[in-house]
Amino acid sequence: MGCGEATGAHDRRATFSQPKSTDTVSRKAGIDDPPGSSNVYAHTAVIMSATVDQTDQQQNVTVARGPSQAVISLNREFQAVLANEEVAGIGRAVAQIVRGDGWHEAKASAVLAAAVVGWLGRDAVHPLGFYANGTGPVEIVSKVGRYYVTGYGIENEDDLTVNACQRHRARFSQSRFEDMDLGQPNTRFTMGSPLALRAVDRLAALLSEEIDSEIARVVLGA
Repeated sequence: MGCGEATGAHDRRATFSQPKSTDTVSRKAGIDDPPGSSNVYAHTAVIMSATVDQTDQQQNVTVARGPSQAVISLNREFQAVLANEEVAGIGRAVAQIVRGDGWHEAKASAVLAAAVVGWLGRDAVHPLGFYANGTGPVEIVSKVGRYYVTGYGIENEDDLTVNACQRHRARFSQSRFEDMDLGQPNTRFTMGSPLALRAVDRLAALLSEEIDSEIARVVLGA
């Protein structure tokens, strides 16, 4: 009988103490608070803050995928060379070679791609021809490492085909890039004339004078 009374007293003490513990935990978490309670708002604010922070982190990761500052700087220097007055004269000569009438044809020609080969080295440059709507090639670009050197600047793979289609008013689904042999005869991109060879040599020399080839290879990932 004494044991039963002791046991009953122990059970009652345990029963009385449990709601107090549960109530304390619930109030701390804000779970049992009625609507409008300050604890509920505080708990919600913490969740919202964590969500916003996570969103900001995701946005930062997306921004980091763009071209590095080194590539942006190299592209600026490359475009400055193309805007040089002497290069403009080469461009006019090239436009005559490819039977065009201005910089559009000169920048798309094999002359620039061959000059890039002379600047960065044959082992680092992979020429590609752009076939617009299945015909061409109408433009030649130089793949160097992870990037593409074009007459309009340095472009990444994601933008290359889109930009080329816009330049030549071509359908994306019907256009493509293929390997290009710069020595192969082509009515639009002929490389056989002495004028074309002089243009290649001079343009390659100007690129080498203005932009260190070893640094450019490293930046482009060659």
